[in-house]
Amino acid sequence: MRRLAPVLVCAVVVTLATPAVGVAQVFLASRPHPDFAIGPLFVTAAVRSDLGPVTITVSWSLTAPAHRRAADIKQDLFLMWPAELVEGTTPGPADPGLIAYVEARGFTVTNSGRLTLGSRDRMLMGTGTPATPLSETASFVTFVRKTGPQFGSGTYVKIPWTPKLADPLAVAVLAMSYRGLITPKPATWFEEAFWGRKWVLATGFGDVGSLVLPLYPLYFEHRDRVVRLAREFSLVVASFADADHLRIESVEPPSATRRPSRVRAGAEIVSMTLQPTEGIAPQLVKVQFSYFSGVIAWRPILVSALLLLLGNLAGLVILSQNVNWFVRTRLHLKRRVEPEFARAAGGALPPEVADKIVPGSTTEAEVRALCGRPDEEGHRRGSGLRRTLIYRGMRRLARPRLAVGRLATVAHWEEEQHELEVELDGDRVTAVQSNVRRQRVKE
Repeated sequence: MRRLAPVLVCAVVVTLATPAVGVAQVFLASRPHPDFAIGPLFVTAAVRSDLGPVTITVSWSLTAPAHRRAADIKQDLFLMWPAELVEGTTPGPADPGLIAYVEARGFTVTNSGRLTLGSRDRMLMGTGTPATPLSETASFVTFVRKTGPQFGSGTYVKIPWTPKLADPLAVAVLAMSYRGLITPKPATWFEEAFWGRKWVLATGFGDVGSLVLPLYPLYFEHRDRVVRLAREFSLVVASFADADHLRIESVEPPSATRRPSRVRAGAEIVSMTLQPTEGIAPQLVKVQFSYFSGVIAWRPILVSALLLLLGNLAGLVILSQNVNWFVRTRLHLKRRVEPEFARAAGGALPPEVADKIVPGSTTEAEVRALCGRPDEEGHRRGSGLRRTLIYRGMRRLARPRLAVGRLATVAHWEEEQHELEVELDGDRVTAVQSNVRRQRVKE
């Protein structure tokens, strides 16, 4: 257990340090226990082909209960988003009270500014027509924890009250650019080499992110001010530019739909209907995708072609080895004369060489001129100078099975080992002995 303790601690730290994949938002009211709801709500994430900051467009309206008028809602709204907002969309500093509010709770503000607040008439919804800017602007602050390890950023947006928030014939529109909403999909080196780098986008509504993010403590303090999602038609949309170079691997959940955009040429969208909730219920759509360059996705084709080429080359090498073995061991071209047997040193020794050595007349010089340097020499002590010259050689002979002309199939191969012993007395040959040993060779 002592040895496992450091490993467990590292695993916990790595788990906590991993950025949350799910990124969505929560609306807060100014007063606790709001009796109104958000509805309809449309969350659109626009993904660029260069994978830069994702533009999030939030369009919504407020739904008052039956016994209250829309004007009775009158209060500021707050939007919590567990991600880093890149920059403001309109000039001016953020509301000083918003900055002081966040810093008083132990956070460090890293960015702040103002956002354009707009309105879109119900007849223009879904047409791509820009929203009409309002005189009111929203303030935002992006912050991190003041102490301890930093696991990410959170953004707190203050939306001032305007009657357009509760207009039954229009929706309020807020556009923001966030960094870090697209994360790389974990993959092995082979997957990346074959398919390239894959990315994951997760967007939706009703999620406050991971517990380690700095936004959660702020949510926990004001969880009684969460505005629920009404029973209205609400939608979350992920829009991907440059659909001709887009490859979508998977979409979750299965209820999400995918189709070409009817408004933006060359774009593809993934959409999911949001269900009404009474509290916090994360509803996310997750898309795994990748972009490629060129007319087609060349990487899988190139890698497949390379693997096919290597496979064919390997097959050719194996086949050539098998064919070479078959030709060498199973086919034989018969010769008109028997082959000479090879020697480890010196020239070839013909089989009939022993017939040319005549005992009593052939001298040692003639033997060496005929057979070359001997493979072995022996000396016998006794009367006279008696010596032995030994020559060795080997040859392989094919034993044919079927023959067509000079070409024959081989039943098996035999190996002949020849040994020639020439005895000398002084300078003259006294005896010649030839030995032949045959054995079958296993291929």
